[in-house]
Amino acid sequence: MTIRTYWQIDPAAEPRRLEPSTRRANGIVTPLRGPAPNRFGYYAQIAEAAAQTAFDGLFVAHRAEADESRIVAAALAREVRRLELVAEFPASVGSAVYAAKQATTFQRGAHGRFAWAIAPDGDARSRAREGDLVPEDRLGRRLDEFLTVARGVHAERPFTFTGEHFEVENGGFEAPLNRAPFPTVFLQGESEEALDLSARHADVHLLRAGPIDRLAALAESLDTLAKRADRSVAVGLLQPVLVRETEEEARLEANRAGRALGTLVGSYDTVAARLAELAALGVTHFVLSAEPALEEAYRVGQHVLPRLRARLAQTHAAA
Repeated sequence: MTIRTYWQIDPAAEPRRLEPSTRRANGIVTPLRGPAPNRFGYYAQIAEAAAQTAFDGLFVAHRAEADESRIVAAALAREVRRLELVAEFPASVGSAVYAAKQATTFQRGAHGRFAWAIAPDGDARSRAREGDLVPEDRLGRRLDEFLTVARGVHAERPFTFTGEHFEVENGGFEAPLNRAPFPTVFLQGESEEALDLSARHADVHLLRAGPIDRLAALAESLDTLAKRADRSVAVGLLQPVLVRETEEEARLEANRAGRALGTLVGSYDTVAARLAELAALGVTHFVLSAEPALEEAYRVGQHVLPRLRARLAQTHAAA
């Protein structure tokens, strides 16, 4: 079983990091003159940290109030030549045909290293702020159609589809666009509808961190639904972490920072053991996150990932 690890970049986290808008001198605040450094330099530093410490990819989270994830991923594809770039975005982005064209163009430029992660739908008020007025009871159908059309125009020519949200007549890509691989699709959600949608469309289904019993039950349900659809869907996990050399240091830091429920806190050995336990459960894709993202990418990559891989190798050898 191949395990893949991703480090998360949150475009909305650490908002003041490396992007000053003013300068303070002698107590007086004045605007900066000339172009100020922006967060893309910081994103590149995080990407380099992930590459140096042998992560398999980067997961760029969708945040309505921050930089567009697909553009961030495209910029980073030129900075790091090996990592997979997983861009999270909502199904409300617009035309499924155009989204598929963007993806195939990205694939060509990045030599097949691009992946889609469809973001969970927000509540009605937050979606309305982004111009998304689709009723709650139609969101699942929209995503179903979005993925059907996107895959369809990539795989077939001519492709025709008439749905509630999307319509295509005699579409489809010509060479060279249709030669690029379709991006790996990551979906999320824990409802029966979300699991059923993943069973039919996803390559990887991402679960939120939680008790092992709950994760095991969700993974089993997903596997059952995927088998009915004659498909196989990998299980992934969105897992915040807080790691230090000792348990005591980790707990003290968690208390100081007020880490939210769901964060995996512990020593390098403890966290590696927990991740190995989850891998034994069937989780194959780990999206790890921590703040500050740059420093913690080095810490987790240098101290946790080698321990995790050693444990997995021992398990494989014993089997």
